[in-house]
Amino acid sequence: MTPQTSPKLGPKLRPDSEALLEAHWGRFVAWCEASGRQSLPATAATIEQFLTLFPGSASTQRLRRRAIRAHHLAAGFPDPMPTVEARVWPRTEAGDQAAVGEVLAAIPKYRYPVGLRGRRDAFLTVLLGILHLSREQARTITPADVAMTSTIRIRGQVVPSSDDPAACAACAVTRWLRIIGPVWSGFRGDVIRLLDPTKGTLDRHDCEQPVPGEWHRAEQLLLPLDVHGWARTGVILSGRSMTSIIPARRTAAANGPIAEVLGAIARQPSRFDALSMQETYAELGAAKAAVDTALARLAAIWNDAQTLDMDLEQAASSSKHGLAPDSDN
Repeated sequence: MTPQTSPKLGPKLRPDSEALLEAHWGRFVAWCEASGRQSLPATAATIEQFLTLFPGSASTQRLRRRAIRAHHLAAGFPDPMPTVEARVWPRTEAGDQAAVGEVLAAIPKYRYPVGLRGRRDAFLTVLLGILHLSREQARTITPADVAMTSTIRIRGQVVPSSDDPAACAACAVTRWLRIIGPVWSGFRGDVIRLLDPTKGTLDRHDCEQPVPGEWHRAEQLLLPLDVHGWARTGVILSGRSMTSIIPARRTAAANGPIAEVLGAIARQPSRFDALSMQETYAELGAAKAAVDTALARLAAIWNDAQTLDMDLEQAASSSKHGLAPDSDN
């Protein structure tokens, strides 16, 4: 096969798309010939230099890489640009549970929808930062991959716990499993109830509390969430989203966690608290009478204002007609 021959670049490509890819390949071949380089097979350094010398948008560069890769594979050569699955959480920090714990502690766990998004992001942080899965491995996690026994295992790996419930990786998993069932089913009211901050606590481990089995209903455990808290079921969380979520959460943790206000909120006492039913009705009657008096007073003021306005208009009209006409004498 020669550099000029055209392989099948994809079974679903439109003719115009295939022509565009061929144009990118032709430009690469022409540059290689002009610079004395080999286009087929090409080295990764040659391809990188070509992309550097001929910059373009992200979509244009993707098309160029796709065209070059397709021609190499069609000619029987190995992929000149092998894809290396990058980890969002660097491998050098795989054993650093303290760093992951700081991120988990800073993520909100209650209130809708910030707590919903926070629990999803905490679960993702455990997958990438503790279990050190790749993005592709994380986005395909299903309930069948989770084993809930005396320890929590995800795809055979143990999810560790820690002393601080807010920073505990196992608690991050159970908090998400506790709400993923109603999130998947669209039971928004149940999700809001489970995220109620007045009934929340971070003083005890969530991983030590029984988790209802509703989470088995979800077909996937990582869901895209919109700004209003609605989940897009059937759509897998993209790798690009994971790449933006984790650094944002790590930056927020570096800036210092914001303490969540949880627990029951005491209502301020009122003078009506100790009233009997009869006394309450009497107070309501007095309030109604006071409102009626205030409305009558407002109506009287409005009538006075209208009368004054009419008087001012008449006075202005009389003054205008009483003026002597202009004279040249």
